[in-house]
Amino acid sequence: MGSIIALTNSKGGVGKSTVAVHLAAWCHERGRRTALVDADAQGASSLWLHEAEPDIPISRLQTPDEILDQVPRLAAQFDTLVIDGPAGLSEVTRAVLLVAHLALLPCGPSVLDLRALQEAIRVVEQAQRIRGGAPRAVLVPNKLQVQYRLTQELLAAVQALGVPALGGLRLRQAFADAAGQGTLVWRLGLRGAAATEEITRLFEELHIHESEANHESGVALS
Repeated sequence: MGSIIALTNSKGGVGKSTVAVHLAAWCHERGRRTALVDADAQGASSLWLHEAEPDIPISRLQTPDEILDQVPRLAAQFDTLVIDGPAGLSEVTRAVLLVAHLALLPCGPSVLDLRALQEAIRVVEQAQRIRGGAPRAVLVPNKLQVQYRLTQELLAAVQALGVPALGGLRLRQAFADAAGQGTLVWRLGLRGAAATEEITRLFEELHIHESEANHESGVALS
């Protein structure tokens, strides 16, 4: 079975689809058999990825039963299965967490984002108790502005939450441009260079190729 990596949070607008689309494309470009499950009713990641990388299979799964029944079957066919979860802590989100090996939790630098993150962590911990450990949760600080007070407060709060965090992504126009043009930041040329460096470094921290031997421990991190 391949790695099942879910993007989830209780709040929209935190970058789930941005990370999901780029992660799926990044894995595909490195020769991994990759598919995307779009569990968000808005379907943004489906449309975006279809334009950016049409060779990647996409499944729209909208109910808990569809997630629980079909995700394990899909994971048996691919090396990496990326799930773009819905915004909100619905039963679909809970089903996603019951099948994922790794839950990536994007979080923006606002008070509302931090509160939503705390709720998301609570639901992840419920799934971990049910499953005896999985999924592993990792925070992805997003839309950071280095000199912005709320960014500094977010990074300090992340340390206090006791959940491991990847290197963050800054607030960059390239991510919005990529979404608007149906492409990826590393295809934007010089305009996307800084965003490409950041998101590539983030994915390299996951060491996805090293995780398949022990999925129940989650994706290995350096």
